[in-house]
Amino acid sequence: MRPLAVIGLILILMACATSQEKSDELEQSKEYIVASTNVQLALGYLQQGRLEEAVVKLKKALAAYPDYRDAHITIALVYDHLGKSDLAEKYYLSSIDLDPDNGSVYNNYGVFLCSHNKVKAAIANFMQAIETPRYPTPGRAYENAGSCAMKIPDVELAETYMRKALSINKKLPLALYTMAEISHKQKHYLSTRAYLQRYEEVGKYTSESLWLGVITERALGNKEAQERYSKLLQTKFPDSLEYKNLLDKSWGGT
Repeated sequence: MRPLAVIGLILILMACATSQEKSDELEQSKEYIVASTNVQLALGYLQQGRLEEAVVKLKKALAAYPDYRDAHITIALVYDHLGKSDLAEKYYLSSIDLDPDNGSVYNNYGVFLCSHNKVKAAIANFMQAIETPRYPTPGRAYENAGSCAMKIPDVELAETYMRKALSINKKLPLALYTMAEISHKQKHYLSTRAYLQRYEEVGKYTSESLWLGVITERALGNKEAQERYSKLLQTKFPDSLEYKNLLDKSWGGT
C-alpha cells in the first residue's frame, strides 16, 4: 500500500495549519478577503483535477496578498501535480519562510520531498515538524517519516517511527498497515494478523492489504481466513496484480 494520496494529505494538513496569527484588521482587509476567496476556489478546482484553473486563482490570491501562506502551500501542491517540481519547491520553501513556527509547513514540505525520493531531507522536515511547539499532529509526521524510511528501505528505522506514531495515535491507518508489512517481513505472522485487523477497523481494503491477508493466513494455516481474503480480493479488485498472483498456481493458488 502506498502512502495516502498527496492531495488528500496536504489538504488535511492545511486544515490543521491555522497557527499563523493574523490581526483583525488583516482578516477584514480587502486584500486578505480576495486572497482567501481565491485560495478556496483553487482548492475546489484542485479537488476536481482542474489544475490550470487552480493556478489562475492562486496567482490572483498571491497578487492580492503576496504573503498569504496558504496560497503558497496550495500553489506548490498544484505545481507539483503539473510536473513543475522546481516551482513547487520554491513555494514550499516560501511557505516556511512566511510561517517558520508552524509545524505543518515542514510536514507538507516533507511529503513533497519524500514523493521525489529525497528521503533524508524529507525525514529531517518531518522531525522539524514534530519539534515545533504546539504542532497538533506529531503522530502523522512520525507516520510520514516511517513511510518515507520504507523507501530506502530501512525497515528498522521505519518500525521505530511507526511505533512512535502509534504510541501517539493507535488508529493511524498507514502506520498500522506498515507495521503489518514489517511484521510479515520478519515472519511474525501473528503480529501481522493483529496489525491487519487493527488496520481494517480504521482503513479501507486495498488489493495490497487483502493480498497480505491471504499470504499471512496461508502462513498461519488458517484456510477459512485465507479464503475470506481471497474472495474479497476477487470481488473488490478483480483486475489487480494481486488477484492475478492469487490465480497463479505456482504459489499454491486455486
